[in-house]
Amino acid sequence: MPQTYEYHRPGDTAEACRLLAELRDAQVLAGGTDLLFDLEAGLRQARHVVSLKQIDELKQIHDEKERISIGAGCTAREVQSSRLVVKFFPEITEMVVTFASPQIRARATVAGNICSAVPCGDFPVILIALGAEAELSSTRGTRTVTLAGFFTGPRETVREQDELLTRILIPKKPPASGACHLKFQRRASNSLAVASAGVFLRVENGTCREARVVLGAVAPVPLLAERAGAAFTGKTPSPETIARAAELARDEARPISDVRGSEGFRRELVYVLTHRALTRVVQRLERQN
Repeated sequence: MPQTYEYHRPGDTAEACRLLAELRDAQVLAGGTDLLFDLEAGLRQARHVVSLKQIDELKQIHDEKERISIGAGCTAREVQSSRLVVKFFPEITEMVVTFASPQIRARATVAGNICSAVPCGDFPVILIALGAEAELSSTRGTRTVTLAGFFTGPRETVREQDELLTRILIPKKPPASGACHLKFQRRASNSLAVASAGVFLRVENGTCREARVVLGAVAPVPLLAERAGAAFTGKTPSPETIARAAELARDEARPISDVRGSEGFRRELVYVLTHRALTRVVQRLERQN
């Protein structure tokens, strides 16, 4: 039978945090595209649902000089069409094009996609590659954690029950840097990733000074492939360097076999997607020079 729960609609962040501190077995409702399905299927339990729909401060995207702040209540479509995101992070707008269907993009929020903590989530992969952080608020105060360290397991994060993810903070890319997100899905749209890869590179004077490779849907959490990134750092971008980093990413992946793809197929996807993403960023940086 469907669950019954009490619905709460706070008017600001402080009230939402107070409700989360006071109520037992409360779930946070943002877009609802994951939560309502999970409640219906019994994947999550709730006596109370705290909605963020009326909290305008969580729907803002701001330029904070060294970084861009994206409110937890912003939908995927709002992020995609944001002037600031388009200007500073076109890689994110490119990713959103492949994120579910237009109807889902109009409702699903960035924070919801992150807090659901499913291994095949799209936003975490590109955001971790970009070095993003998550701001968590509660009646006890506010803390900031790296998004790379936010996930602890499938559907598990460092967020405490009384905490609310209020903002995603993305540092602006330095000069001579770029990022890319690619994924493989079984159909053109509204399909979960079978595997995905997000990369970030900073190349100065022909040498890579910083590299991050992040893999999605091939581990219990979004996986920062440290050996793949280290293999690129300090090297001159070349077909050989790209191939080596892609090989290491394939080795670091920890995929499973399920209805969307086998373990071996996913490993090969990791190699192909990482190779293509690195190549695309290198080519873009070369054109900028």
